Amino acid sequence: MVVRMLHVGVGGRGRHWLEYVGARTDFESVGMVDPEPASLEAARAVADVPGFDSIPAAVATVQADAALIASPSLLHAQHALAALDGGLAVMIEKPFATVVAEAQSVLERARALGKTVFVAENFRYVQAERTIRELVRGGFVGKVYNATLVDRRRMPRDTQPAWMGSLRYPQLQELAVHHFDSLRSFFGDPLGISARAFAPDGGYEHDSTTQALIEMEGGVPVQYLGSLASHKFAWRLAIEGENGLLWSDRKRVWWRGRGGRFFRPLKKIAVPKGDLAPYPREGTTSLLNSFRDDLVDGVPAETRGEDNLRTIALMEAGKISDREARLVRIDELLPT
Repeated sequence: MVVRMLHVGVGGRGRHWLEYVGARTDFESVGMVDPEPASLEAARAVADVPGFDSIPAAVATVQADAALIASPSLLHAQHALAALDGGLAVMIEKPFATVVAEAQSVLERARALGKTVFVAENFRYVQAERTIRELVRGGFVGKVYNATLVDRRRMPRDTQPAWMGSLRYPQLQELAVHHFDSLRSFFGDPLGISARAFAPDGGYEHDSTTQALIEMEGGVPVQYLGSLASHKFAWRLAIEGENGLLWSDRKRVWWRGRGGRFFRPLKKIAVPKGDLAPYPREGTTSLLNSFRDDLVDGVPAETRGEDNLRTIALMEAGKISDREARLVRIDELLPT
């Protein structure tokens, strides 16, 4: 079965997805939706398919199986609901909603209609991160004592889409949500977060930098720092456990055993060749494979919306923590 894809939002990231889908034989782009005529025209250089200004107009004209949503994050839930109502499964860029209530409304509609909601959390499939997941979950590190994750980026406001420049919590909502999902992949579900957000520079009106202390499953503490206003890109992860220290720069993975003096490189696990491509393509091969397997063969995808709801909850809890200057427990947003 070839999955027929309707692309919703064909700006920068949306055009990337047109390219990635177009390179495959198990997917076919059949249409695209964007309210901006200039975006539709630019996207036709990547895929010569019909363009529409709304999802209802598109589903009334073309035959599609799924919608791939890459519109601005503030519109993700709205567009997901429209696609579901049009009879489509949904693959949606992170964050698939900006708050838990929005996410729950999407999932409730999907359950009622018997459709899949799949979140494009491609960081989970980066080779180094996949290796770390296997090492931690497989017991290589032993009991995890603590972890530190630092993500520094130079993303000045004038290089980003206009809607992102005035967004409240741009780092937390657009980038930290990725990192929070990775932490869940390594350690399990989050329990609580104490966060502060700042806007030191970079031209943003609000909160281009986030600091947080996150408590993960089993009481594992994680120190987090993410910034859009750094001088250059730098990603660092350190996981300390009873057997030693695991360290990565997201390209390589090193290990220093307990009592050891030096780090040694570890062999990374095998991933599909396409996942080895540099950003922004990294991890997208496994994402599309997972979405296809879910739709065609009924194999539940790792990043289904039901699972990703806890990632959204951690992101929203971070916002609440900053506003109210307190520790926020995840079960405040997701009652057990």
